[in-house]
Amino acid sequence: MYPVMLNVENKLCTIIGGGFTALRKAESLAQNGAEIKVISPEFCDGFNVGLKIQKTYEPSDIKDSFLVIAATNDKMVNRKVAEDAKNQKILAYLVDDAEMSDFVSPAVSVCGDISLSVSTNGKFPLLAKKLSVIKSSDLDLYKAILPIIEKYRQLILHENRDTKKEILRDMISDDMIMIARENLILFEQKVKDLYEKGHN
Repeated sequence: MYPVMLNVENKLCTIIGGGFTALRKAESLAQNGAEIKVISPEFCDGFNVGLKIQKTYEPSDIKDSFLVIAATNDKMVNRKVAEDAKNQKILAYLVDDAEMSDFVSPAVSVCGDISLSVSTNGKFPLLAKKLSVIKSSDLDLYKAILPIIEKYRQLILHENRDTKKEILRDMISDDMIMIARENLILFEQKVKDLYEKGHN
């Protein structure tokens, strides 16, 4: 991935999906001055950002967009959005597939005019959020645990369970990071235990 910060001010950014993930993306884009359009058959409670159009997705919905975010809970729809965006030469981001995306959204810490952004290249977004506020001396530790947690994240993402986000958060909890500092083998076993516990 080539690191870059995009100027989205007054640019049309279209989001496909009306859930909480779509809402977070819409709010972030709106805070940076983007013109927001959201396409979805349904919208979650509190979704009051941008122009909301209640309908199923069609390729014409992304026409003239600067970028598109596919944030539905249907992997096939998200892939269709990415293909249509590619055909229309529009930047696309799929919340469930970093490899098909043209860019990933890094975790960002902002202090005045200073923005610190961190990315795991889409492998474990919650870890990127945690990394954005850590000391640089801890980077080696997170580099070591990333392959472990990415492995189980991929397994979880392909399963239909309600506790996905809870398990992913638990994998990088403060207690788990303390275990990783002491023993990476034990850390991996604990991650596996969390995955199997959530699977039952």
